[in-house]
Formats: sequence, structure tokens, C-alpha cells
Amino acid sequence: MRVMATASALSCFFILFLALLLLQVQVHARRHSCFSAIFSFGDSLQDTGNFAHTFFNTTVSRPPWGNTYFHRPTGRFSNGRLIIDFIAERVGLPLVQPYLGGGDLSKGANFAFAGATALSLNELSRFGVDTTGWLRKNTLHAQVNWFEQLLQSNPSFQDPNFLERSLFIVGEIGGNDYNAALRQELPYDKLISIVPRVIHAISSSVTRLIRMGAKTLIVPGNLPIGCVPAWLWQYHQDNPRDYDGNGCLQWLNRFSEYHNGRLTARLSRFARVYPNVTIAYADYFGAGMRMFSDQPRFGISEPFAVCCGGNGHGCESTGPVCRNPRKYASWEGFHPTEATYKAIYEGLVEGPFAIPLLKKKC
Repeated sequence: MRVMATASALSCFFILFLALLLLQVQVHARRHSCFSAIFSFGDSLQDTGNFAHTFFNTTVSRPPWGNTYFHRPTGRFSNGRLIIDFIAERVGLPLVQPYLGGGDLSKGANFAFAGATALSLNELSRFGVDTTGWLRKNTLHAQVNWFEQLLQSNPSFQDPNFLERSLFIVGEIGGNDYNAALRQELPYDKLISIVPRVIHAISSSVTRLIRMGAKTLIVPGNLPIGCVPAWLWQYHQDNPRDYDGNGCLQWLNRFSEYHNGRLTARLSRFARVYPNVTIAYADYFGAGMRMFSDQPRFGISEPFAVCCGGNGHGCESTGPVCRNPRKYASWEGFHPTEATYKAIYEGLVEGPFAIPLLKKKC
């Protein structure tokens, strides 16, 4: 009986030892990453809580925002994760904390702010854009200033090796500059005239980050805004020829492509000026259009109906919310659902719009 008891005890000890060893391996695997940290800049497509920490008790701070993945509001303008969240998970880092949230910033910080623009409000007003209302006095330039302040206050971030091993995501940005013009239905020639200044603002910020030590950057382009429900409602056309085969407005998507073409041309110059810096263009437009062109592949059956609020009436806790957000491309008319963000992310990782530095497993 003693022999059997001893053997049983040894067996239990051995199983416990293996379990602890496996746990250590898993913890080590989670800690390993391709990068030291992630630093992110942009607008509401990238904001993980800065807006919510600044303006308390806003709509995005209350249910049903965040209900799909986090099961609570987190300050993200969606029902779940954003592209930056999927990227952080991919490279083995924690979800990127908002700079203004007071959390642990040792693995990076997110400076993106909902309503942020590439241009200052004064510069936008010179283009005839009405900047009153929902736009915030937060620009990409201001966000890079925040990053500079963080560098100065944190000695570990001043290590050149740390910054060289960090990933910088600059954008998407510029969408709100265009949204403000589209809201007031400025003529197309006025809209187009804003693009060069937006591209200049993005490239100037990229240059500043490189000079501060950034070596690996991802710069996303614009989404296919001709597929955004809010613009489909506002700019509804009776002529079927104004729409593509997916039901998106062609002239708005051509505008997105114009912005993206100017952006990629500018980024190609960086490759010549900074040969030791990796700058990857993230083709949000191509990955987004792939989803609209092949909706069953991504489980999307409602590409233009909104999941929350119902046709732009606002996503409030008392309003209607769809039963299955995974089938919807749009959360509340302007912002994508987690399903859309995931589809775009998969295009950036698996192709055909893959970014090599994301394709490899960390």
C-alpha cells in the first residue's frame, strides 16, 4: 500500500511539474515579440481610448460599444477590436494602451485620437471647410509632439536600440479632413485640392519620427469611402452607373484611390532618402474592397446596413442593435465592425495585400 501511495504521489508530482513547465513555456512565448513596442498615431480608426479618456461619458464610453470582443466599452469606435489590436496580437505584444489612459506604456503607446485631422483646423478653414462641431483640435503633428514628450520623460525610450526595434503605425489619417468637406458637400475640385496638403502633413510627421529614431513604420492608406453607409445615404444617386458591382459609389472610391496614389508616391521617395528605414504601405483600400467583393468569404451578409442605431440615428444603449455584428460591415454608419477590421487585417497578413514584416510569425 505504501509503494502504491508513493508511486501515486510521484505521478501527481510529475504531472504538476509538467504543467508548470508548460505554463512557463507559454508565458515565455507570449512575451517574445518581433518588436520592443508599438507606437501608433491616427484618428478614430486607430484610437484605443484617448478620446474617451478626454471627453468623459460620451456615447462611445457606454454600451453597446465594445460589446462583441471586450464585452464592455473601451473607447474604441467599434463593437470590438481594431486593426491595431490584431497587429499587436500578431507580433506578440499587449494591446496598445492609449497615451492619455494612464496605463503601462512600457510596450508602447497609442496617440491616435478620434476626430483628429492631418491638417490644422485653421488650414482646413482656408480650403473652405467648416471646422465647427465634431472635429477636434488634435492633429497628427500634435500626436507626434506627444510622442516626443514621452521620449523625453522616459529614459528607456531614449535608447536607440529600443526605438529601432519598435513598430510605428502612422495612420490612417486624413479621413476626417475629407469627411468634414464631404459633410458640407464641398465641390469635388475643392475636395481634391486638400489632398496634397494632407499628404505633406503625413510625410512631415513620418520624417520627424524617423529623425527621432524610428526604423520600422507602417503607413496605411484611405479606406474605400464610397462603401461607407453614411456617404451612400447622403450622396444617393438614381443612376445605377454611379455605383460599382458591389454597390459602392464609384466617384468616392476614385477619390480614395487618388489619395492613396499620392501617398504611395511620397512613400517611395522615403525609400530612396532613407535606405536603412523600412516603410510599409498598408493597403486598406484593396483589402477593404476584397471584402466587399467576396462577402461570403468573410461572413458578411449586410455590407451597407448598420448594426447599431439603424440608418444613422445614433448608436445608443437604448437604440436597436443587430443580433449578429459579425455579419455587418458597418457598426453605426461611419465606423467598421470588428469583422471588417479583421478582414482588412487578414489581407495585410495573408495577402494579396500582405506587408512582409507582418506576414512572418513572431
